[in-house]
Amino acid sequence: AAAPGVVGCLAQLSQAFQTFHNGQPAPAALLKAALLNTANELGNPGPDFKFGWGLVNAGQALQIFERQQWVTGTVDQGEETVHTLQIPSNTLSARLMIVWADPSAEAGTQRALLNDLDLRATTEDGMSYLPWKLDPTPDEATLDTPAGKGRDSRNNVEQVVLENPAAGT
Repeated sequence: AAAPGVVGCLAQLSQAFQTFHNGQPAPAALLKAALLNTANELGNPGPDFKFGWGLVNAGQALQIFERQQWVTGTVDQGEETVHTLQIPSNTLSARLMIVWADPSAEAGTQRALLNDLDLRATTEDGMSYLPWKLDPTPDEATLDTPAGKGRDSRNNVEQVVLENPAAGT
């Protein structure tokens, strides 16, 4: 029953985005990012193979559109793009996510991801944080292991979570 519920939430979020943006359709990657980045945690911290990104929270996703809490951009091969974000005081958790629409790979290729973007968050004091990374080894114990942190070269979604971050850039 999850799929129809998620589709219904996406339809409502699409309509809300159009309402806030003069009929402009919401980019699919932005809808995906809003839904995944605001999901309520279930199971292991971060994404996992039992609960995915967690329980959909359409109300929180809607607030992303209301408050315009996203950044879009492009990056060329081998280049880096920096986005500066302000973390308000008393923030318990800051979730930063990158999502992109990747073209389909050629049939029969070993690797489905064509554009391998990497997310990294760096704080004012120079601390660097990498995104969640799951171990896809097809072993029951491994698949139940909580996500670690590291460079992800398999997915077009990456999330960095900063717990109790200091206010600032």
